[in-house]
Amino acid sequence: MSHHFVRYTDVHYRYNDGTEALRGVSLEIKHGERVALLGLNGSGKSTLMLLTDALFYPTSGEVNVGDVPVTEKTASMIRRSVGFVFQDPEDMLFMPTIYDDVAFGPRNMQLPEEEVMRRAENALTLVGLKNMGEKASYQLSGGQRRSAAIASVLSMEPDILLLDEPSANLDGKARKNLIEILNKYEHTIILATHDLDLAAKICHRAVVLEEGRVKLDSPIESLISNSELLKEMSL
Repeated sequence: MSHHFVRYTDVHYRYNDGTEALRGVSLEIKHGERVALLGLNGSGKSTLMLLTDALFYPTSGEVNVGDVPVTEKTASMIRRSVGFVFQDPEDMLFMPTIYDDVAFGPRNMQLPEEEVMRRAENALTLVGLKNMGEKASYQLSGGQRRSAAIASVLSMEPDILLLDEPSANLDGKARKNLIEILNKYEHTIILATHDLDLAAKICHRAVVLEEGRVKLDSPIESLISNSELLKEMSL
């Protein structure tokens, strides 16, 4: 399985209540790119990422991770390559200790315990929680819980990292730490955010969604340096 791109081809998605979340999204993200998904609430950012991780499936059109289409049959394969950090860390931290949370994914992959330990320890070290694995999530600060949630995905060693509003409710120190963590990641990042400054410090490319369509796809520097364009994009 090749993981060198993510491709969305005329992707539509309609929720059960009739809401059209995506209306013909077509774009390609190459391996190693860092892409910020920008737009107002309801523009389709989170839906697009849920489709990428095989949590939803297109109503029509196609999502491909490398040469594999995202379908119910390929979901488990896709999730080995795509890691999703949800907006609320509490949705991802449910084990007795942080170490167990971070080890959960590799264990679920039925890896040898020695490999589980290596991955968990490496992930905790990368996010600055090397000596906190035996703590419970409630013993950590908000920023540390966010870091632990990221570690629980990094331990899966994904080729593509999805993050939904990762700087929400973080103070300045935790936000700076988040930027440092993400800038160490060597593979593809797709980041949905309202935080333009965060996006500029991490991403090279901006994709602006509006009412489920791609409104703009450009280098992020071109977007943030143009105040008139930012106003036009409602950013």
